Formats: sequence, C-alpha cells, structure tokens
Amino acid sequence: MKKSDHKNISCEEALKRVFDYIDNHLEGSSKNEFEDHIEKCRHCFDRVEFEKLLKSRLRALKHKESSEGFRKRVDDIITKF
Repeated sequence: MKKSDHKNISCEEALKRVFDYIDNHLEGSSKNEFEDHIEKCRHCFDRVEFEKLLKSRLRALKHKESSEGFRKRVDDIITKF
C-alpha cells in the first residue's frame, strides 16, 4: 500500500491514537494513517513528543520513593475519577 492510499484522519482521531502509538500498539493502516497525520500536523506532532517526554520522566520518577501521604493523595484523586 502506498502512502497516498491511506485515508486522512482528523486531529481528533489522531489524538485518540496517541497513547496506542507511544506504547507501540498501533499496527498496519492505523499506524500509517497516524504517522502520516503527525508528519503534516505540527500540533499533533508536538502532542506526541510531549507525551513521550512525560512518560519518560514519569518512568524515571518511578524509581524514587514517594511518601505515604503523597501516594494516598494520588490514590484519592484517581478514585474520584
């Protein structure tokens, strides 16, 4: 399949796929459509780069111990969602 055979996706659709892309869960035409979109759309490209950086920094923080109070506050916030 040539690149030109991919359908164009909207920013809304691209943003729905960001985390699957970062986690390498997109395959085939979904991945190709997403990559085509972020090549053309600076806003979505920037969002992907931001999310990659955030994930990397959070992974680095995971190795540091957090206080029990901090963990409780985070758990409370998550529970409220």
